Amino acid sequence: MLSFNVIVVTTDFSDHSLRALAYAIGLAEKYEAAIKILYVNEPALQVSDMAWVGVDERSLTKERVKEARDQLDRIIQDQFPPNVEVEAEVRSGDAVDEITGYADAVNADLIVMATHGRTGLSHVLMGSTAAQVIRRASCPVLTLKHPMQVTTGPES
Repeated sequence: MLSFNVIVVTTDFSDHSLRALAYAIGLAEKYEAAIKILYVNEPALQVSDMAWVGVDERSLTKERVKEARDQLDRIIQDQFPPNVEVEAEVRSGDAVDEITGYADAVNADLIVMATHGRTGLSHVLMGSTAAQVIRRASCPVLTLKHPMQVTTGPES
């Protein structure tokens, strides 16, 4: 029988990822599962770039992490029903490594994520984050491609 205890849902705060969050909430309500929301802060600059521009990446990372935590707190407050257990996590690093590592660490039964992000040359060279997560995750991955209506109540 299909059952989920822990659902990891990724977000980058885009409309697409918030739709994935709504879908995960519906699944969590149906299966009485806990949701773990994950935001990954990927460094914008490479180490070699920072030497040229004199950027303090640690300060930027701290600021982005604080902003992400604040956004996650607002999302939890505004969008989660009281009957759904939820935790939020902010990590820094490579998105694929962090998503798959976090899912393993919390014993996720499912990862829910939107399929969007890289386009153009970077997509051709590196592939999409979602595709790489699908290949590397140790649990099923539900990807959401198109905007969709999300209903959490019983069907009429």
